[in-house]
Amino acid sequence: MKKSIVNTLALSLLCACSFSVLAKDPLFTLKNLERERAALINDLLDTEADAQQRLSKIKLKQRQLSDMERMVLRDERLVQSNSRLAQKAFENYDLTFLVHAGAEQKKSATEQWLNQVRLTNKRILSSKAGFR
Repeated sequence: MKKSIVNTLALSLLCACSFSVLAKDPLFTLKNLERERAALINDLLDTEADAQQRLSKIKLKQRQLSDMERMVLRDERLVQSNSRLAQKAFENYDLTFLVHAGAEQKKSATEQWLNQVRLTNKRILSSKAGFR
C-alpha cells in the first residue's frame, strides 16, 4: 500500500516536471516532428533492410509521423512563435508535413519526399557510383 502511494507520487512528480519542460519550449512538438521525419527518411534509405522490413518500418513511421504532424498543426504556440525554425517549417509545408502534403496530392509520404527532393528513377539509374 505504502509502496503504491510512493510510486504514484513519483509518477505524478515526473509527469509534472515533463509538462513544465514542454511549456518552456514552444518548439517542442516541431522538434519531435523533425526527429520522426528524419527517422522515416532514414528507414527509406536503409540499405541493410530487405524490402519487406523497410516497408513495415515505413508504414509504422508514417502513422507516427501523421500523429506528430497533427500535433504540430494544432499547436498554437508555433503560430505565435517568431522562431526561424517554425517559419521555415510552415514555408516548406510539402517537406515538413510529408504525410498530410502527400495525402493532399494522393501520394505516400515517401513518394512526397522523393518528389520534393527531385529524385526519380531516371535520375537514380543515370547516376554513377564513386568517390568524391
